[in-house]
Amino acid sequence: MATRAHSLTITGVEPQGSDAILLSLGGEVLHQSQFGFRPGQYLTLAAKVQDDEHWRCYSITSESGLGQPISVLVRRVAGGRVSNWLCDHARPGQQLRVFPPAGHFTLARPGQAVLLYAGGSGIAPVYALAREALAQGAARVRMFYANRDRATTMLLAELQALQAGASGRLEIEYWYDAEKGLPEPAALVEQVHGMESGDAYLCGPEPFMRAVNSALDTAGFDSRRIHQEDFSAAVDGSEGVPDCGGPEAMLTVQMKGKAHNVPVQSGELLLAAMLRAGLPAPHACRVGECASCMCRLQAGEVQRLESSVLDADDVADGWLLACRSRAASPEVQIRFS
Repeated sequence: MATRAHSLTITGVEPQGSDAILLSLGGEVLHQSQFGFRPGQYLTLAAKVQDDEHWRCYSITSESGLGQPISVLVRRVAGGRVSNWLCDHARPGQQLRVFPPAGHFTLARPGQAVLLYAGGSGIAPVYALAREALAQGAARVRMFYANRDRATTMLLAELQALQAGASGRLEIEYWYDAEKGLPEPAALVEQVHGMESGDAYLCGPEPFMRAVNSALDTAGFDSRRIHQEDFSAAVDGSEGVPDCGGPEAMLTVQMKGKAHNVPVQSGELLLAAMLRAGLPAPHACRVGECASCMCRLQAGEVQRLESSVLDADDVADGWLLACRSRAASPEVQIRFS
């Protein structure tokens, strides 16, 4: 059956740097197998802001273990509804709706040498991967960690503790834009030396990852061994999705007891059409992993793209993911529960 959201209780809120928190969540549901996770995965959680429920993805920083609290790193974002709300209002004892862990930004070859690049809050999954690589016996783990300034550095104590217990296997270069400017290409390329046979993992703002990818290309690093996590998918949610065409359509969306009519362009994903029309459709990952945009087909036909959430029974029951569905008939009706 499709992934369902569960209620977890906030058990801890710990400041991280000057503009982030480490949010810990607990609850009986964490004993269930669906809440097991691999380092590098993320949680999708919701916050109710101005009567609308908004979903966002946050990378897990805690060690895996059924029944144990799960921690995620949440950083303020300019205009960010969920992140800013959590930083301002999250308190122990409150409950949040959460989808089980998801994501594929995990170690491809556990125990192999790894080259890590983190920009800002991208440190969350990168830290988890560094810890896992060391635990799996990697002889060498090298990390480049960039922040705006020293005050905004997150997970610093955790990184220092990890390095202290790594017996010299973990190297970390800290970079502060306020002191050196944006990361220089030469500094990014320098990280590759001696790590050519390892795997590279990167997470951070889009300009940072473009710079890192360019540096890895300059260094001749094998592109097949480059892995990246990116929560800044295009607004239309269609990046990397082949456009196989389809009719223009009128989408009728039932949400909170009201019906909304949304024109859908040929080949456009339903979520993209709703967001383009300014409709507050629930969404988070936009790549068919988190189930936050799950809704039910009421009438019409859709083309469903591959996802890791819905199974055959769900499809038979009419469930679809708005971020992975296109109109296949001139009129389509869906309903959010």
